Amino acid sequence: MTVETIIASLSQADRRNALELLWASLERDSDAYTPPDWHGTLLAERLANPSSEPAMPVREAMDAVRNRVDARRTSS
Repeated sequence: MTVETIIASLSQADRRNALELLWASLERDSDAYTPPDWHGTLLAERLANPSSEPAMPVREAMDAVRNRVDARRTSS
């Protein structure tokens, strides 16, 4: 069974939970993590063109995105 097959078999709630678990795992092992090259490009663009939105912790940002997605889903 591939990772793609496993993910496809999960409910939406389980996929969100898996995403949070993966993110927490990456945070714990951040010293061993080497980001892809595109991260540097994206960070440079964002530093050159900062958002007018206030900064927030990752967990808060994830909740904000989840709320926007849920709101979009219920308005459809």
